[in-house]
Amino acid sequence: MLNSIRLGVVMDPISSIKIHKDSTFAMLLAAQKRGWQLSYMELSDLSLKDNAAYGWMRPLEVADDPKNWFKLGIPKPEPLYNLQIILMRKDPPFNIS
Repeated sequence: MLNSIRLGVVMDPISSIKIHKDSTFAMLLAAQKRGWQLSYMELSDLSLKDNAAYGWMRPLEVADDPKNWFKLGIPKPEPLYNLQIILMRKDPPFNIS
């Protein structure tokens, strides 16, 4: 898809989410429906190189299927400035201590 919006999401392991109540998953489904390209990262995938923020990004496809709700591609390092949107979604979204 030429000139598609690239959305990156930094989140907890996608394999552990509960898709029926996860708002991040709902946002990813909506973005994919619009034809946006999705890239998945975990916090440990982020780094700084030559004064630029990088992430080990994995192409992501999502589906509203409780048994097979995601498919990840091969990770590759890319500068975060290649993304138009970055969602930072961590659970819990506050410090409980």
